Amino acid sequence: MRLLMPAFVASLLCPAMPLAQTARLAIYQSEENAKEYHGIHQGHLPNWLKEHGLTFDVIGDEVAGDPAALAKYDLILATSAYLIPDAACEGLAHYVEQGGHLLWIDSPARTRHAGLRAVLGVEAASTYAPLHEVAFTLDDPEHPVCAGVDPWKAQDAVGNPATQAAENVAVLATWRGTARGEQPTEVTFPAIVFAHTGRGSALLYNWLLWLDRGTQGRALLANGIDLLLAQKTLAEHPALLRAALDRSEVRQPEPIRVRLKVLARQALAGQEAEVTLKVAGGPTGARKTRLPLKRAGDSNLALGTATVEIPTRAENDANWQLSAAGELGTLKLGPVSLTATLCGQLAARLAKEERARYDLLKPLLQGTLGDYDAEPRTEDGQVDIPRLMQMIQGAHMNMYDWLIWHSPNDWEDLHKFLPVARQHGIKVWVTLCPPSEQGGNWPWSEPYRLDFIRWAAEIGKLSQQYDNLVALVIDDFWSGGNHQLFTPDYIAKLAATLRAQNPRVAFLPTIYWRTIGDEQWMEEYHASIDGIVFPYAELETGDQLAEQLRACRDWIGPHKFLLMNVYASGSSGSGQKGPRTPEYMRKVLTISRQMCDGIRIYCLPKGKMQEDYRYAITAELYEKWSKESR
Repeated sequence: MRLLMPAFVASLLCPAMPLAQTARLAIYQSEENAKEYHGIHQGHLPNWLKEHGLTFDVIGDEVAGDPAALAKYDLILATSAYLIPDAACEGLAHYVEQGGHLLWIDSPARTRHAGLRAVLGVEAASTYAPLHEVAFTLDDPEHPVCAGVDPWKAQDAVGNPATQAAENVAVLATWRGTARGEQPTEVTFPAIVFAHTGRGSALLYNWLLWLDRGTQGRALLANGIDLLLAQKTLAEHPALLRAALDRSEVRQPEPIRVRLKVLARQALAGQEAEVTLKVAGGPTGARKTRLPLKRAGDSNLALGTATVEIPTRAENDANWQLSAAGELGTLKLGPVSLTATLCGQLAARLAKEERARYDLLKPLLQGTLGDYDAEPRTEDGQVDIPRLMQMIQGAHMNMYDWLIWHSPNDWEDLHKFLPVARQHGIKVWVTLCPPSEQGGNWPWSEPYRLDFIRWAAEIGKLSQQYDNLVALVIDDFWSGGNHQLFTPDYIAKLAATLRAQNPRVAFLPTIYWRTIGDEQWMEEYHASIDGIVFPYAELETGDQLAEQLRACRDWIGPHKFLLMNVYASGSSGSGQKGPRTPEYMRKVLTISRQMCDGIRIYCLPKGKMQEDYRYAITAELYEKWSKESR
C-alpha cells in the first residue's frame, strides 16, 4: 500500500499575514489505534508539515475527547486511524459542529461511531479491498480541492476504503477498480468526500492518496489543506495567493513548473489577478501571469489557476529561490516563497558510472548465500556474536545481513561483529528500517535514525576499515509513504555519499512485486541503485517465482544485481505467519539460485539449527552450491 505525501516546498500566505504561522494545527494519533497498528503510515504527515514550516501539536485520545481542548485548533489532521475510542469520536464530531475543520486521510475503517462517520460524510461500512486497474476520476473538476488535478490510473492497490458516501455531502472524486477473486467484480467507491456539519467542515481522502505518488496526488493534498485553512482566512481577507512546485527536484533539461492559485470570495468571480514570479539564483527576469477568477465548482469560492514553466536546460545543479506576489484590483497578494533543486548533473554522473560499478561489485554480490535478522541475543540485549557465527557457519552462509533496529546497541554491536565475520570469510550487509517503521510505536534505527545521508556516510567510513562490509539495504523502500523522504534527489545524494566513502559498497533497496515494472520509478532511481532485494511474497507456492524473477530482470536491466529474499518464517506483512513447508523451501531456494545473483533468507530460524528443517534444508543447499562455485 502506497502512502502518498507531497514532495514540494511551498508556503501559503494571505495579505500581510502568513497563514503558515498563524494557523493552529493538530495531528490526531490515537493510542487505541496504535495498540494494534503500531503507528503504521502515521510518521509522514508530521514530517511533511515540519518541512513546510507549519507548526502543530500532536494530540491523542484524551485531548480528542475534550471539545474545549480541541476548540483552539483551526485544523485537525489524521491519517490511517482505524480504531478510535467513542469519546474521541464524539469530541471530534463536536469540534466540527462548532466550526472546526478536519482533514482525514484513509477511512476510519473499524470505527462505527455514527457521529464521526456523519461528520466525515461516509456510511458505516468499510471494506478491505485489494484492487487491480484502479482508476481515479473527478466528479467536480472545478472544485478548489480538484484544481490542477487530472484523472489517473494505478496498476494495483490495497486498502480499507469506506464504501459509500452519506446523503447530502459533496463527492468530489470517485475511484473504481476490479476486485480480485474467482469472479472479478467491478467496484466503485467515493474517493474524496467534502462534508459540512454545523459551522465546520471535513474533507475525507478515502484511501485515495495511497494510489499515486506523482503530482496529481500531491496537488490534491495541498489543495485540501489550502481549502480548509482558507475558510477562516477568507472570512477576514477577500483573497489569498498560493504557489507550489510540480516537483521540488528537477533534472535538467526538464523545466521547473510552478502552479499558481488565487482563492477568493465568490463575489470576486469575474475579476482577474496578476501574479509576478521571480527567480533568485536562476534565470534573470520576472514572469507575469494573469489568473481570471471563476466560480469554483460547487463551492462558495472563486478560483484562478495558472502554471508557469522556467527553463533549466543550460543550468547547473543548484537551489533556486522563487517568489510569487500579485495584485487583485487594490488587494495585494503574497508574497509566497518556494525552493527548487536542480539535480540533473548528479543523476547523469551516477548513470555514467553504472557499467563500471557492476564490474566492481560483481565479485562481492554474485553468488551470495546469506541470511537476515533473527540473531541470538544475550540477557542484556547484546547480539550474541559467537553464537551467531556458529549459526552462520553451520548453514554454510557466505553473507549475513545485519539489521539495525531491534536495540540501540545494534550499531555498536556491528562494529564488534565485522572483524569476527571477516576472520571467517563472511561478507556483511547492513539493513536500515525506513520512515514507515521508525518512531511512534516502532523502534528507531540508532543512532542516526532517519538521516539516511548520514547513515550512508558512516557505513561507507566503516567499510574502509572492514572490507567485508559490502552493501547497504533499506527495507520496504517503496512502501508506506516512504517515497516522501526517498525522493530521487535524496537517494541520488545518498548513493553519491556512499560511493564517495567507498565505491565497493552497494546500495540495494528492498522492492516488492507491486513496484516491479514501474518505468517511472526505474527512470528516476536507476542511476542511484546497484540492484534490488526482491521479496517473493507468495508464501504458499513457488509457482509464480520464475515468472516474477524474469520480470524483475527485464525491469532492472543487465547491469544491476537481482538479490532474492526468501521468506523462511513468514512475512510481517502477511496474515499467514506459519512456517514454509520443506517442499516450498527447496523449490524457491533452487529457482532463486538459478535465476538470481544471490539469496538472502528472511529470518531463518537458527535457534535449534539442524533440528529445524528450514535451517537443515538451507544448510544442505548452501553447502552444495558453495562447493559447486569453487
